[in-house]
Amino acid sequence: MPDDQPLADTTVPISGRQLTPPAGPIFHLCRAVQSDYEVGEFRAWAGYKNLGSDAATGDLAHFQHVLSFADTEAAGRTGIHAHLAHAHIVIPTSGRGVFSYDGVVTEATAGTVIVQHGGTVHDQFDFSYAAASDADNRATPQWIEASPAAAARSFGFLELFVPLAFANVEIVPPAEVTPADQATAWEHPYHLPGAHFAIQDERSPGAAYRPVAGRPDLEARDAATWEPSAGLVATWILRPASAKAAEGPAVTVGMPGEAGGIDIFYMVGGSARLRRDTGEDVLLQAGDTATVSQGALGDPYDGSADMRLLRFFIAAKAQCLRERTPDEIRRLEDLGPRIIRRRQVRPAGDARPVNVLRGAR
Repeated sequence: MPDDQPLADTTVPISGRQLTPPAGPIFHLCRAVQSDYEVGEFRAWAGYKNLGSDAATGDLAHFQHVLSFADTEAAGRTGIHAHLAHAHIVIPTSGRGVFSYDGVVTEATAGTVIVQHGGTVHDQFDFSYAAASDADNRATPQWIEASPAAAARSFGFLELFVPLAFANVEIVPPAEVTPADQATAWEHPYHLPGAHFAIQDERSPGAAYRPVAGRPDLEARDAATWEPSAGLVATWILRPASAKAAEGPAVTVGMPGEAGGIDIFYMVGGSARLRRDTGEDVLLQAGDTATVSQGALGDPYDGSADMRLLRFFIAAKAQCLRERTPDEIRRLEDLGPRIIRRRQVRPAGDARPVNVLRGAR
């Protein structure tokens, strides 16, 4: 149902520094052993592993792996909230999480790529946890396709934000979420123009692995994040060529016509070598991350049979955007539910898309 008490204007303009990376070429390696999970850094029950991209890019991008360290019964839900970033991509790597995105219940498992985009109102209310030792939990295997193993795993996911600094706005606290709240569509003024929510799973049109142009030894899945992120972030998953590759046009890994951006390579599983533009070889193994200037690393070669390489491209136009100042972040987080301009409980069977109310007024 629509609100019957319209809220006063609560717009907080963005006026922080321009997202300018460090001067000169970027080349930063974060090996798997160089970072560990910080439990409770944001959610008390979650561990956050920083993969080094914020330091490399001057906080233009933040890339992390998140892992559950408690089950839903012990930890509870997140509450209904929004991350007011310019771009936000979530890629599950283990276990199972269940979200309400703008009132649409969505399951997140390995094989799924989600563009929440900055501002999608959501609530994580169920997630798996494998009751093992702390050390065993930290070593939870990661996979970027539907897991071949039946064993229970803790819910884990990779998460990319542009930029590092953004407001986390709570709409409904965890203990106060009602069934109507969980089924509610929300509208606020902080969506990035042109961006929208999108989800791709392995059954989605266009999600099939196809040969990489000019590289008969590789195949790739275009995760289709470019359009929903308003041309900020493109995403591909690469693996060795197989007999399972789909027919159709070859995949071009890269964005023709784009220059001056940033590449992030993350080795989800296996290993491969990549050649630097300086002629040196770089070996990436499972859990390693390379954050580099566009074109500083080539496509993988000499990959293991289980190689799964995730590649993000962040467009140069991200460097025209601004981050929020600490005061703006505080003001937004203090506003909380007052940022909402319109809300509506979705009727049973409502098939309208996420962010259906966006621009309704």
